[in-house]
Amino acid sequence: MIYVTNDNDVEALVQISGLQMEQEVNGNYVITFVAHNTDNNPAYNILLEESIVSFIDYGYDFRVKQMKETRRGKQVTAISTYFDGVAKYQKDIFGGTRTFNEFAEFALRGTGWKFTSEVTGHRLIENFGQNNAVALIDALCKVYQCEYMIYPNNIIHFAPKIGGDHDAQYRYGHNVKALSKNVDTTKLRTYIEGYGAVNENGGGQLFVSYESPFAAKYGKLDADPVYDDRFTNANALLEHIKGMLIDYPEATFELDSVELLDKELGERVWLIYEPMQLEFQTRVLSQTKTVVNGKLQTTKVVLGNTIPKSTTDILISQKVEIDENKKITRSKFHQTNDRITMEVETIGESISKLELTDKEIKLSVDETNKSLAELKLTSEQFQVTINNKVDGMNSQWTQTSNSLQGQINDNDNAISTLRLDVQGFETTVYQKIDNVEDKTDRNYSQITQTDSYIQTQVVKYNEGEKVVSMINQTPDYVKITANSIELNGAVIANGSITGNGNLDISNSITIGQNLYMTSGGNRIQFWDGSSILASNGNVEITADQQLIFGAQFTQFHNTVDFSRATVTGMMRVAFNGSNRCYLKDRDGRDICYWSATPA
Repeated sequence: MIYVTNDNDVEALVQISGLQMEQEVNGNYVITFVAHNTDNNPAYNILLEESIVSFIDYGYDFRVKQMKETRRGKQVTAISTYFDGVAKYQKDIFGGTRTFNEFAEFALRGTGWKFTSEVTGHRLIENFGQNNAVALIDALCKVYQCEYMIYPNNIIHFAPKIGGDHDAQYRYGHNVKALSKNVDTTKLRTYIEGYGAVNENGGGQLFVSYESPFAAKYGKLDADPVYDDRFTNANALLEHIKGMLIDYPEATFELDSVELLDKELGERVWLIYEPMQLEFQTRVLSQTKTVVNGKLQTTKVVLGNTIPKSTTDILISQKVEIDENKKITRSKFHQTNDRITMEVETIGESISKLELTDKEIKLSVDETNKSLAELKLTSEQFQVTINNKVDGMNSQWTQTSNSLQGQINDNDNAISTLRLDVQGFETTVYQKIDNVEDKTDRNYSQITQTDSYIQTQVVKYNEGEKVVSMINQTPDYVKITANSIELNGAVIANGSITGNGNLDISNSITIGQNLYMTSGGNRIQFWDGSSILASNGNVEITADQQLIFGAQFTQFHNTVDFSRATVTGMMRVAFNGSNRCYLKDRDGRDICYWSATPA
């Protein structure tokens, strides 16, 4: 029985004629028939475009794709519902080295179709995905060089070659009534070149070429070169271009035979046809069946090595073209014996890449005209780099088992660095070089720390001369080096203060005990020119106006010859011989006196 389904309506289709069911070894499966507009044909009104025609007894469903209607009936062409897969888009990428079954399961995901397979082995397929299910199955069969056949109840069967080899014969005068031969060499080519992705490491563009063994017979006939930058593996690209090359004459033989029912689609048979001097083994590429006595029987076969492009092929290719135009992202998978590379790219916007070798893992994210982040990992070190393409700034961090190093750069010139290792810690900040003509004379500050000292320094270049201020600290001392040192606040020293320089104090000095002059000829100098000089046991006091003592001096502990002691200017010292020393003015009047012991 034949039924038609349109949405939720299901009706029997009983008034038809001219039914032909054609199945090809490349998977195409098409039916044609005429449905008559009669009162006793329940399904006629719901037999419309995209409705489903079901052969219940055989387990096959077909979707109406072409229909010509007249007042007497509808002439219908429908293809297997397997080809509904052209509308099932697999948006993911499933590339890599996988088994045939893994690829097939991915391609048919969500279609409602299952499969059986005689195909074995692993293959590398880059970027498998982002296409409709039917196109993915066709691509998969090209890689594995296999065929498929539509089985009942939504099952696809894959095999290296559909059909068996039973040494059957089609021979003129025995089981062949008529035969016609078609040969087409329009697409015959024996040489093809393929160009893949450009090697970013400077290795040039991937290139492969293939010359067919048939070039010895037909000559070197160049096919159009293939350009596809999705391919980064030479073997994968070679298999791809070989599958695109038609290096033999496309020949088909249509025959009517008295013995067709027992032949399988794809079966190898011997064709012996003396009127055309033909004797060779060929295949059953197509079977056409029709209803005979209420049953489907084979009425015509096509033998040869190719199948002309059918309506089904055109529908698929149109769908693929539409999907390709919609694609804005893509990914790549590249595998060799020594390297695996994976990429995901939004074309013209950004790309991320993972590259694996036995020595290194490299990960990068590159946003076009904006920024780049990169990570490298080896057994010896870990390195992260972030580069801003707009302002030229970038930072880098490197880690090994015994060190950490980081830096921030301005257009490849370091402006801040950090180093940490088993010996110590060091950080440096450099002057930005926007207005510095000589990049070697860049001001910088630096902190260095080890287990035994800490050093900080600030370096400035003034007309080529290096000026440095520095603090060095060890367990034994702290040393400060600079052109000037400024201390703000109270300074407390619990030990000795020594040095070879001058002590310049703008305010008072308070001394708790003694003030020692450690060498002769030292003078205490006052701002107005007055001074006190001690030299060779003598003390000389100098004053421009007068010398005033605000308190009584009672005793000198050392012997002093006051008869020789004088004070120039307004004052003089006199000794009266009675253990008293008088300080008199120029008129001889006593100012003060103190006890003394003459020499």
